[in-house]
Parts: sequence; C-alpha cells; structure tokens
Amino acid sequence: MESRQQLAEARLKSANLHSSGNTGLQVCLAWADSVDAIVHRLIAVACQEENADPSKFAFLALGGYGRRDLAPYSDLDLMLLHNSLPEKPLQAIARRASQMIGDTGFQLGFSVRTPFQCRQLAWTDAQVLTSLVEMRLIYGSQSLFESFENSFKNGAKLRWRSLASMIEQERLDERRKYGETEFLLHPNVKRSRGCLRDVQIVRWIGFVCFGEKNPEHLRDVGLLAEEDYAPIHEGYDYLLRLRNQLHFIAGRALDSLDRSKQMELSKWMGFQGREGVLPVEEFMTQFFDMTSELRYSSANFVGMARSRLTPFGFLYRFLSLSAGKNLRLGLKEVWANGKGLERIQEDPGMVLELMQIANRHQRRIEHKTWRTIRKGMLKRADKPVGKEAIARFLGLMSTPGRLGEILRRLHELRVLEQIIPAVRHTRSLLQFNEYHKYTVDAHCIRSVECVEEFAKRNDFLGDLYRKSKQKLVLHLALLLHDLGKGFVEDHSEVGLRIADETSQILGLGEADRELICFLVHQHLIMTLTAFRFDLTQLSTTVKFAQQVGSLERLQLLTLLSCADLAAVGPGALNDWKLNLIHQLYDATASQLQSGEPLEHQVSAKEAIRKSVLDLLLPHERSSQVWNDRIAAIPTTYLFQNKPHELVQDLRLIHELSPEKPVQVWAEYLSDRDASEYSVAVDPSRTSGLFQRITGAMASQRLSILSAEIHSLPDSAAWDRFLVDDPDFQGAPVPSRLEQVCQAIVKAVEAPEPITPNFRRTWKGSASEESAASRLQPTQVRFDNSSSDLFTIITVFAYDRIGLLYDISKILSDLQLDLQVAKVSTHLDQVVDVFYVTDSEGNKITESTYLYTLRQALLRAIE
Repeated sequence: MESRQQLAEARLKSANLHSSGNTGLQVCLAWADSVDAIVHRLIAVACQEENADPSKFAFLALGGYGRRDLAPYSDLDLMLLHNSLPEKPLQAIARRASQMIGDTGFQLGFSVRTPFQCRQLAWTDAQVLTSLVEMRLIYGSQSLFESFENSFKNGAKLRWRSLASMIEQERLDERRKYGETEFLLHPNVKRSRGCLRDVQIVRWIGFVCFGEKNPEHLRDVGLLAEEDYAPIHEGYDYLLRLRNQLHFIAGRALDSLDRSKQMELSKWMGFQGREGVLPVEEFMTQFFDMTSELRYSSANFVGMARSRLTPFGFLYRFLSLSAGKNLRLGLKEVWANGKGLERIQEDPGMVLELMQIANRHQRRIEHKTWRTIRKGMLKRADKPVGKEAIARFLGLMSTPGRLGEILRRLHELRVLEQIIPAVRHTRSLLQFNEYHKYTVDAHCIRSVECVEEFAKRNDFLGDLYRKSKQKLVLHLALLLHDLGKGFVEDHSEVGLRIADETSQILGLGEADRELICFLVHQHLIMTLTAFRFDLTQLSTTVKFAQQVGSLERLQLLTLLSCADLAAVGPGALNDWKLNLIHQLYDATASQLQSGEPLEHQVSAKEAIRKSVLDLLLPHERSSQVWNDRIAAIPTTYLFQNKPHELVQDLRLIHELSPEKPVQVWAEYLSDRDASEYSVAVDPSRTSGLFQRITGAMASQRLSILSAEIHSLPDSAAWDRFLVDDPDFQGAPVPSRLEQVCQAIVKAVEAPEPITPNFRRTWKGSASEESAASRLQPTQVRFDNSSSDLFTIITVFAYDRIGLLYDISKILSDLQLDLQVAKVSTHLDQVVDVFYVTDSEGNKITESTYLYTLRQALLRAIE
C-alpha cells in the first residue's frame, strides 16, 4: 500500500511539472527518478526477505526506462543479470522482486539472463540489442554491471557492420507496420517515421558504430553535424512533451494520435487556426514539419555512419568518373566536388542534373552533397529559376519510371518549391478527415507515383497510360491537382489559378496550359459523376461528355481520377469504383466519337451475355423470360462476375414466385475484406423493399459499404449490398452469413416493415472519439436537372449502423418511389444518392415538399 501511494504521488508530481510548462525531457527525467526510488526500495526489501546477496547479481533498467525518457504510464523493462547463480535462490529473488514491483501498479517486462546469454541474443536480435544499449544499473553489483557493459560495448564494436544493418532492418520493418511515411494522418509518436524511434536509432547506431549513444556527445566529437543535432534535440523534446500529454489525458499508455486526440492537443497547445485552416490542421502541420526535419537529420546521421565506416572509401572516390561539370560518379554514389558544392547551393538546375545522373546510373546522392543542397535551398532567395532548370524539370516530368521517387526527393531537398512555388503552402498540410491517408503534398506526389504504376496493369488503365502521348501534362496535373487546399475558397478554383500560373512559369504552350488547367479545375468531376449518378441514364453521359469536350481530355481525366483515388490509400481504388469509372469512360467515349456505343464496349458486354446464354440448359435458352433477363443484366454485374456465377444467380431469381418471394445469398470477398449479399425479390413484394433490407441489416449490426438496386424487365428486384460485419475479423463463419440471409428473408416477407432492434455494443470509445472529431456538417441536396425522370437526392453524412435504414424509412413514409440507389462509404463518411419520384411517378419540384423532405432527412440522420 505504501508503494502504491508513492507511485500515485510521483505521478501527481510529474503531472504538476508537466502542467507547469516544464520540457518533455525534464518531466521524463523527474518521473524516472521517482520510479528509480520506488523500484530500488522494493528490490532491496525483496533481497532482504530472500536473504539474497546483492554483490552476486545486478538489476538493470533497459529500453526507455534505462534511457530515462520514460513516459508516465509506460512499461518498465527490467533484467536480473547474474553469473550462474544457483537456480533456486535466483528464481526466488526474481519472483519476489517482480511480484512486488507488479503489485505496486507498474506494467513490468522482466527477464533473467547471464552476460553470455545477453550477448548471444543481442548479436542476432535487434530488439534485445537496442534494449541493452540503454542499460543502466538500478540495484546490485556495480562491478558485475561494469564488466558486462564493457564486454558488451567491445563486442558491438567488433560487429558494428552487421549490428547496424540489423538495427536498420528492424526499423524498416517497424515503419512498414506503423507507416512508411511520416505523413500518415494517425501517427504513432513513438514508432512512426520521424518520431521518437528516429531519435533512438541515432543513439543505437552511434553506440554500435562509435561506442557513443548520447547525441550531444556525438555532436561534440564531430560525428553528428550541428545542423542535424538541432532538429533531433528539438524534435525529441517536442515529441516527449506530446507523449506525456497523451498519457496524462488518457490515464494510460497511449502513443497514437487519432483525430480526437489531435483536436485535444491543438486546443491544449493554443492553436487558433487561420483563414481556411482549422486549429487542428495548424497543429498537425507543425507536427509534420517537426517530424520531417527530425527524420531527415536522423537518416543523415545513419547514412553518414554507414559511409564513414565503409572500407576503401577513399579508393571509391579515387576511382570515380566525371559526370558533368563539377560532378563525380562513383561506384555507389554521385556527388559534387568542392567547386560544385558552392554552385549547387544556389542552382536548382544543377540539382536536377545531379538527380538525372543519379537516376540514370542508379546511384544514391552522397550525404555531404545532399545536406549542402538542402541547406542552400532553405536559404535561397525567393526568385525564379533559370531556363536550364525548367528544361531539366520538364524532362524529368515527361519520363515515367521513378518519377514519384524523384519528386519526393526534390521535395525533401526543398528544390520542388523553387520551381513550383505553390508547393510550399501545402508542405505538411493536413487533410482532416478519415478518407485521405496523407498530407496534401505527399498525396499529390503519391498520385504521380500511382499513375506510373498503371503502366504495369493489364486493363484499360494500363492501355490508356501506355498509349498516352501527353504524359508531361498528366504528371503535372496530378502534381498540381490538390495544391489549392488550405484556403477558404474551393480548392478546385484556387487550383485553376495555380495551374495557370505554374504553366506560365514553366513556359508551356497554350494548348498544354489549357489542358492542365482543365484537368486540375475538373479533377473531381469524373468520380462525382460515376459514383453519384445513374450511368444507365443517357442524360448523365451526355451532360458529362459536354463538360469534358474531347476524347483526349476524357482519357487524361480518367487516368488522373483513378490515380487520385489510388493515392488516397490502400484499397481506395477498388474493383467496384473502377468498374463504374470504366463504364462512364466507355459511355462518354462513344458520345464523343459517334454518339453510338463503342464497338469494344458492346462486344465485351455481348460476349459475356452470350457466354451466360451458352451455359443455360436448352429449355432455359429457348425461354423469352430468360433471354429478357440476360439482356437486362446490369453492366456492373456483367463485369464483376463470371458467366457461371451469373447463371447461378439467374436460376435463383427464376425460382421466385408469390409463394416463394425472396431469395438471398451471400459470399465473403477477400479482396475487399467485406461480405456481399444478393437479394432477389418477386414483383409482388417489392414495395418498401429497400427499407426492409436495410432495416434487417441494421438489426444484424452490419455496416453497409455500398449498395446497388436494380429492376428486371418483369419488375423483379435484383439488389446487391457490400457490408462490413464488425463481429468478425476477416471472413464471417458460414452460419453468420446464413443468419443474415434469414433475417433479410424474414424482413421482406413480413406483412409490415419490422422496426430494427439495434444492439448498442458498437458504440464504444472509438465511436465516441470519432464523433468528437466530426467537423463536416450533414448535407442533403436535391437535383432536378440531371435526370429527365427522377429527382436525385444526395446525402453527405458520417456513417453509423442503421443510417441507410433511417433514410429509406423517411423516403417510404413520405410515399416516394425509390428507383435507383448508389451508396458508397469512405471510412467514416458516406455519400448516398437516391433517384426518386412521387407516388404518381413525377419529379418532386414543389418547394414546400422539398423543404419538408430535407428537414425530415436531417432529423433522421442526426
């Protein structure tokens, strides 16, 4: 009880230090001292109780505890080091000490090892190695500790090359898990790139390569450059303070900066925001700037350590070749010589020349040259670049292959903003939503990388990209398309001006300028049309074709739209979205060419329909009902399913009758990590069908990701719903799929609609945190101009279980007939589009009726 009280008092003391404005490191050191006092006393008591002689062993603090940058609720990592003590007394003291420390309230990681075991593990396990690098004595034999410390340090020096590689590989694996780029929008302040782990790797590499782990000491002896030490030191304290705040507000160990925590921290740090930028976006821009600089400086040191200790380094430079004026090409690196270093600081054109050489010969840029470029670009006056630099940049932008990687490096070197000034504004600019995974600048560069990857695809995107003769225009448009974000005005309008100004800076011809301006200004139009409008309506295609204007524009806009989607994050460009875009592309291309369906589009559809027909039995093939249904198979179904799957579906539909009015079947789609439910309903039971199905799914706690509803020539319904089942990680068990199918059947066959019975367990802390960070208002929009027959209702809202049911119930209660529904979910946000008429089949045009409908929908959604 006494130790627990001491622990509570120590945490309160640390919290007071933190709230008083002490630095992150000061709070961590004070907390580590308090923990030391408690742990030391507990170990002493345990030794006394077990009659153990402390001169025979040593208790060592490892990892963060050993480093003394311990956060308020972090685990303690302790090791009992001994020289072959008898097993029984060893187990007794280990068990008693660990039990007492654990009972006090610490989360404890505990190990018992000999010096030989430690070294044996450290040389092959990076986690053990890095943990031991930070060791310090807490209690026990000073001589045993010093002897082991010296042998460990000497052993590491002998193996520095393999150990450094092992540490780097471990860090690479961790970055892949927690985000390869520092621009992930939910960073982990400990493990994400540019965060605390990149400070620690400086210590670890410094230890194994030079026998010194303190960054300040590494700087003092000239191993860590002053310009690298400053960002590491500043970023280290900044991240420690953020981490301490996260721990204190959560009352537990917490290192992940989700959106609600970002909002809390921005308020705590006093950010007010500015025009067009939220306080949380301002805070996260600072965070990304800080971590970007830290990551760069950390990588600089690691690269320097690697090159400094490379055998025969002098010989490599001696054997180098001239690669241009003041540039040298070595076996592994390319660099600027003395005079070149003076020039390259002020000359973006020379940097681009160096980048071209490095790319052509697959060489990395030497660290001194890299650092000199970056330092010079940061100081360079804001003035136009020369014609040579522009010519080299346009040459790079015209050449696919590694363009995304080159742009990323130019951005890191601050060269890109010298050529395109608008890039500077978007550096580290947060997009505060769950949809985008990267900051604006990182997303734009990633989109260029994505379009390059289309060259490897064996589909229509691959064909379009490989055949395109306007790659320069396409790559530039992708790089510019979101640079208008972060202003009050719509980012597409700002982007239009940026595209025009950039085209003038680059000296582009009038035709290329107009094309780039169109692509940037209208970069959202294709996805909006494909995902929100009924593509079977001729008016949709005609209107879109008028907006696009030419086949060349359509081809480039298709590539840009798909690359933009793919660059959002993994899985954003899925088969469903790609099929809709492909369908819109084909229909629009036919309008732009002849007004008739494209020959390959017709032939592809008809080939699939013929394959379906060929699989039928003779009596099925001769039936007019079967032929009508095959002719009416929705385009998306044709391209998403194999012919034999469509035959199976049609046979289930053929079994429908008033006596057996419903057929429901399901399968798990592993490539989309979601379950697809297909529902076929006899014409006698289609009234209020959408409401019934969505209600049944809500009762089963399913989250609807997308939905398509279609009617066959005889008015039978053939609908599909893609859903996420929160009760299962991965594929649901077959019994679960059957359970949902039966629930849908029951709901459709019921005489009256069944009110869903929501189980509220899904409203956990994660949902509450997400709700707290929702800044975008719910919107309901009406469109009576895009369709000749229907009123189009578009709903923008945050997703929740039962949302689609609540919307469909309002439509049913107001006696609206739902003809088409297009539902898509982007993580936590949904865009639902409904084509409706009134009970007499007319559009809804009366203003009072539209107002009543909007208010009813808003109440149901909120």
